[in-house]
Amino acid sequence: MLGKKDLEVLRSKFFKSYASMPLNLRDEIVAIFEEKPVSWTAAFIEINGKTEKGNKILELMDNLRLLGD
Repeated sequence: MLGKKDLEVLRSKFFKSYASMPLNLRDEIVAIFEEKPVSWTAAFIEINGKTEKGNKILELMDNLRLLGD
């Protein structure tokens, strides 16, 4: 599990990616979490709310290298 500082860095990278994304792509599936598809918008809601699910989605997206370096 990532530390609080690491999660904040990932959260920042996610928000930067999300903000620059065209609106029509935000409903696209970005990952499969707990056997369910997660769209960019659903990920935003969880990550913005700083939920445990949001933290796990961030880790998954980081492992998939979807948030850049």
